[in-house]
Amino acid sequence: MALALADRLAIEDLVNLYCHNADYNPPESMRDVFVPEAVWEVPAMDLRCEGIEAIVAFFTQSRAGFGSARHVISNLVVQGDGDRATASCYLQVIKVDEEPKQIVSFGRYQDELLRTAEGWRLRHRLVVIG
Repeated sequence: MALALADRLAIEDLVNLYCHNADYNPPESMRDVFVPEAVWEVPAMDLRCEGIEAIVAFFTQSRAGFGSARHVISNLVVQGDGDRATASCYLQVIKVDEEPKQIVSFGRYQDELLRTAEGWRLRHRLVVIG
């Protein structure tokens, strides 16, 4: 059975929340996006975080060293049924604390999601650069 509209909207909200958390909110806010055993990886940068503690640590470190950025996503596609789903969208990362502002990365997110007692959460996020 295909996902209900409410599920699709909840997943879209979650994908957007990730971007807002990455840009504005404390790294601890990623706990509202990922399941505890989640994996977040960027093979092009040889990065792989396993578990929410590693994910929060990565965002803590990267925010301190990277400066201000805006994660911009588009063309979201969601598929699934029951308590599992996949999502994919295009990504641009714009560095905004210098002039001129510039796109420093682009690619796409490929996600696996689970429905939990707290709502939909990311189980695996693959960041494909390029």
